[in-house]
Amino acid sequence: MTPYCRIRDGLAALVLALAAMQALGNDAVEVPVCPAPGTGANAIAPPQAVRVVTGAPYSAVGTSETVTTLPDGNRVKRKNWFRLWRDSLGRTRSEYSLSAVNGPTPLELNTTVTVIDDPAAGERYMLQPGERVAVTLPIAPCRPVSAGEPDVTVGPPRPANPSIRLSRPMTLGERNLEGETVSGRRIEATIPAGAIGNSKPIHLSTEQWYGKTLQVVVEATYQDPRTGETRYRLSDIDRAEPDAALFKVPDNYRKQAPATRPR
Repeated sequence: MTPYCRIRDGLAALVLALAAMQALGNDAVEVPVCPAPGTGANAIAPPQAVRVVTGAPYSAVGTSETVTTLPDGNRVKRKNWFRLWRDSLGRTRSEYSLSAVNGPTPLELNTTVTVIDDPAAGERYMLQPGERVAVTLPIAPCRPVSAGEPDVTVGPPRPANPSIRLSRPMTLGERNLEGETVSGRRIEATIPAGAIGNSKPIHLSTEQWYGKTLQVVVEATYQDPRTGETRYRLSDIDRAEPDAALFKVPDNYRKQAPATRPR
């Protein structure tokens, strides 16, 4: 595989990861279980479950800043910017201006990634301006439960380990952020000793402030000793209907399925 292909495939994998991150950071309601995807011979990948909110258009600017404190007390800051749009039909567009992706091994990027979700078409488009290509992936639209208060018990990013322990959500009340009434909850999590090779328990926490009208997380703080503290915040929230052109693949782009790796 050429270096270019490795970069291209790595970027596609990154976009998928970003979409999952946004599901945690920007869609605090638990995603309902979607019908199992088809398993026909032409199936490329199971569809990603995408939560659909209709009748609540908005656009916003967001930031995500992670501060990692090293053992010698040195502090490393990494900040990413993004823009979000959603129309009344539930279509979304996300533009991420990435300087770095945090993790045990941070990845320096300095790039922009655009993702469009069209629930009616059942497709996600990852735009690659350099090639004028829209990598197309299947999505399965799901609607949030409408009865009662939304469930904001999505915990901090955590490993796929069944033994992780989550505390009961602590209600933090309501306040106003960016003209939106938000309700807050805090959740603690513990990775038991030995679960991922750790000699002692690892304690994590998340605090999320959920916009009750827009049904998105407006502010959140994640604490993870492995990566540091991450602060997420939306600002400049505009409730006007976005331009419909934002949710369409440009005419001069070609759509294609993700590249498959040779076995």
